[in-house]
Amino acid sequence: MAISSQFVGTEEQRDNAAGIQRHRYLEVLHEFTMRQASLRSVDDICWNIAKTAIGELGFVDCVVYLMNETRSHLVQRAAHGDKNPIEREILDPIVIPVGEGIVGSVAATGKLEWVNDTRVDRRYILDDSFRCAELAVPILLEGEVIGVLDSEHPEAHFFSDEDVKLFTTIASLASTRIHTALALERLEQQAEELIQARRDAEIASEAKSRFLASISHDMRTPLTAILGYSKLLEEGRGSQEEISSWHQAIVANSQYMANMVGNVLDLTALESGQLHISSDRIEVKSWASDLESLVSQRAAKKGLAFSCVVDGDARNEIFTDRAKLTELVMNLLINAVKYTFTGSIELRISGTHIEGAPGIELSVCDTGIGIAPNVQHRIFDPFTRVHDTERFPNIEGTGLGLSIVRQFVEALKGTISVDSVQGQGTSIYVVIPDLSEKSEVDSSLDTMNSTKAEVPSCEVSGSRSLENVSILFCEDSDTVATLVRLVLEREGATVTHAENGKKGIDIFSKLGEDFDLVLTDIQMPVVDGFGVAEALRAAGWTKPIIALTAFSTENDADKCFAAGCSHYITKPIDVETFSSRVASSLSERAI
Repeated sequence: MAISSQFVGTEEQRDNAAGIQRHRYLEVLHEFTMRQASLRSVDDICWNIAKTAIGELGFVDCVVYLMNETRSHLVQRAAHGDKNPIEREILDPIVIPVGEGIVGSVAATGKLEWVNDTRVDRRYILDDSFRCAELAVPILLEGEVIGVLDSEHPEAHFFSDEDVKLFTTIASLASTRIHTALALERLEQQAEELIQARRDAEIASEAKSRFLASISHDMRTPLTAILGYSKLLEEGRGSQEEISSWHQAIVANSQYMANMVGNVLDLTALESGQLHISSDRIEVKSWASDLESLVSQRAAKKGLAFSCVVDGDARNEIFTDRAKLTELVMNLLINAVKYTFTGSIELRISGTHIEGAPGIELSVCDTGIGIAPNVQHRIFDPFTRVHDTERFPNIEGTGLGLSIVRQFVEALKGTISVDSVQGQGTSIYVVIPDLSEKSEVDSSLDTMNSTKAEVPSCEVSGSRSLENVSILFCEDSDTVATLVRLVLEREGATVTHAENGKKGIDIFSKLGEDFDLVLTDIQMPVVDGFGVAEALRAAGWTKPIIALTAFSTENDADKCFAAGCSHYITKPIDVETFSSRVASSLSERAI
């Protein structure tokens, strides 16, 4: 009996202890659920799981894992125990790929893992310290794993059936709240992105408005000079010295407008992704000499010293896009002249390497007004001018030059950096790699394009005489027609003008064999330049057809070649080089 009474007493004590423990569990779960109801953020919910549910239930360790957006990895979002040394901080957080380790297995299968002894389970992943028992249960929403609730204990065989039920209950109670919070988190992030996108759009709109105002002003200013001086010349008044200065003013302002339009067209090509990069052979010293002759006069007019230095270690030649390289360096040099009032400007070319490839470094250094530190990061933004416009109101520009420079540098696989001190000057460094290996690729592409168009697709360059050369010229603008005719005829050519494509075809049908080449505008009434080229090729014409076009993108050039043109020249023409460029087509086979 004594033994029986003692046994009954012990069993009752155990039942009472179990009842007290279950009551404590219910209290903790109730408190956990009530707190969860008021929580909104993912972090708040996860830390409530770790602290209120796990911590107060007496477990020594717990980590709450959530799936990342791609559902490829589990990320630690909250912890209890040694993994949480400071409030709401996780010690050395880790990321576990789905399918790896015990936790990753739960995420992959959606089934709990109850490991009594991790020492015999190769899947165990050591985190902050080794523990012998592990219990990991999935956090499920409609059968899909959104996270894992994981607990470890130093003792083997620590976790019980009761613990499994508790963890499963906690995970179930938390799943909907976590899912809702994650959805809200994504919506808030999207809202922030939309707000930021709207701000960016407003900033871009303001910048473009400033650009339009700036370009309107900057175009009206040279136009005023061009129209005004042209009128004075038309009147025939003024001394010889005045007439000479008026001519110079017209030329200078026309060049300024041409550069401005070129920058706008370059920006359009860049934004539309139609920028084409070629690989041209550039003889470095000769190219540098050409740059020096172009810039030295500009600098001299402002009383600035200009020097161009080619270091001994510079390559003799480099293969890259000549037009893009020249334009980006000219933009840098013109900028240097524009923002420098006293002192000097230097262009230095030296040898270097970029990512193991040989190349050249070009540095443009001036003693100008410099750039304030707080705006240096904006100098490559389009439509942006960062100098103090109150102190320097007369410095003109559209804010496009440096933006185009940076994008050209990137297109040429190069790098650009800036070093500037306000009030002392600016140095810009550009490194351009040699693209000689790419030239073979470009050559093969050019060959393919030529085959497709059945004519060589190249822009006219070089020189040759036009003496006794007969040219059919289709152009609807009387002004342009007169100018081109004068330029060609003074070099010995005979020019027959047709005011549109249809008249050009009619003339060709009668006198075709008399012509050595055809020069045609593209955009014309009745029949355009494409129609002219197609008609002449269909008639068996095999001699050069040159497109004279105001369109200058790669796509526009391709259209010319596809129609049958063998060469193209873009407007506005350069009077000094136009005749030699036309003549050079005669030495090249058309078909």
